[in-house]
Amino acid sequence: MLGIFVLAPILIGTIAYIIRDTWAKPLLFLFQFSYVAFAFSQFLSVKANGPIIWNTGGYTDGLALSLFADSLSIFMVLMTSFIYLAFLIFAVNADYFHSKFYFMFLVLEGLIMGLFLSSDLFNIFVFSEVSTVVVSILIMLNKEKQAIYDGMIYFFVNVIGSSFLLFGAGMIYRTFGLLDIRAVSAAMPMLEEPQAMILPYAMMIVTVSNKTAVMPLFSWLPKAHGTPSAPPVISAVLSGLYIKSGVYLFIRFNQMFAPVIDMQSFFFWVGFFTSVMGVIMALGQRDIKLFLAYSTVSQVGLIVVGLSMGSNVAYWGAVYHIFNHALFKSTLFLTSGLIEKEYKTRNIHEIRGLFRRMPWVGAATAFAVLGITGAPFFNGSISKYMIANGTKDTGITLLLNIINLGTILSYVKYSAMLFGKSREEQPGKPERIAAATAFVLGVISLFTGLFGEFLTEFFFGIELQVDTAEYIKKSLVYVFMLIAGVAFYKGLLKRDRILERIGTTELTFNGIITVMTGYFITILVFLSSVL
Repeated sequence: MLGIFVLAPILIGTIAYIIRDTWAKPLLFLFQFSYVAFAFSQFLSVKANGPIIWNTGGYTDGLALSLFADSLSIFMVLMTSFIYLAFLIFAVNADYFHSKFYFMFLVLEGLIMGLFLSSDLFNIFVFSEVSTVVVSILIMLNKEKQAIYDGMIYFFVNVIGSSFLLFGAGMIYRTFGLLDIRAVSAAMPMLEEPQAMILPYAMMIVTVSNKTAVMPLFSWLPKAHGTPSAPPVISAVLSGLYIKSGVYLFIRFNQMFAPVIDMQSFFFWVGFFTSVMGVIMALGQRDIKLFLAYSTVSQVGLIVVGLSMGSNVAYWGAVYHIFNHALFKSTLFLTSGLIEKEYKTRNIHEIRGLFRRMPWVGAATAFAVLGITGAPFFNGSISKYMIANGTKDTGITLLLNIINLGTILSYVKYSAMLFGKSREEQPGKPERIAAATAFVLGVISLFTGLFGEFLTEFFFGIELQVDTAEYIKKSLVYVFMLIAGVAFYKGLLKRDRILERIGTTELTFNGIITVMTGYFITILVFLSSVL
């Protein structure tokens, strides 16, 4: 049954491409609604009966090519199928909604599902490589010069990054004679020399660190997610969903090596500095898509921090933030496309009066901003509350507050678009279905906060008890941070050009590969010193 998640989107995308536009749209939407329903039914099955395992050819579990759905992977599948439906609705009347687009778009959905469900390291490598090709094509869809350059940079960086995974998987197979993640994890404690896993771990973690875009491996991400000519729905799927496959593999690979290697302290600091650098680079942007791309880097850093705190509640808070980020960042990228189309610019400083000119788009943007900054009652406040509750260490709490203050500060700059006076007084007329879809996603950011306790229990089986007094305290901290952020931005950063000069700094292809090599060596040295 799990094979349907991978094969069905690819098959339907192929059929839709063959029949072209006559029946393609009804077929796509009928399929995607059914797909969401099927994903939900499988989620309920896993919730009630435990993990589902599908082994090809009837071979023994652990030796067969397997698809595996537990509470985490089936949640990622459900999240992806639902938000994919929103993307298709958003794009239904767009000029780029043609056979090539929806063929590649649905193929990517199947590949993302393969990455979430695969239990075999070689399968993961194959899905990763093929999805890299598909994403590159989607980035270059409009065939503009900058898009082709960005797509090729993305392609070569990720192909080289994935080669580390292939070599690491080969070393795992040579050691254990196995490629199944669950079987390898069970065999890890039998190793007489844990040091033998240093090299394969370093190789495989370079791949997922690159896909996750943690510091210092994030230089490719703004090129891919923020390329100017890419349709907003492509930027949204890359930032909202596809990058989560890297985070998911980061979780799985660390779980596989957990019996012999513990890198939580290392990745806690990697996540923290990723968040801080993402904020700094976002503050230096004028282009709204590049701003949102660097903001994704920062939020991924926060997720890595939560996953690396060694706390169950912080871990599930980070997983819930994966879902929340998929919602509000998808909303922001979708609305950025509508804003660009209306204002004929992506320059943050030239866009004003969004509430007046595009009220529904302005409201969707405001909801998403409140979500990503962790405003009271919005979804980000719940996931950040869970991550913060994973520690009693005041030092770590301070670091988490620094991350959120940076997020608030950066979105003070972004939110300036909502207010002021537009150059044109006449209200804009964005495509209604697209604007309504973005607005609904924004509203969901509110409802997934209001019902956060119920949803975390439903999705993850975590009985979250939000302490009212503590939540109010954190809400007051948010208000003070917001006031401080507004004052600091208007008083200093608004007229400062240093950050903008920093924001235009980017690595060449050779620089990116050099940094990747340095990151690999750093992990080797660190592991050699602790094992």
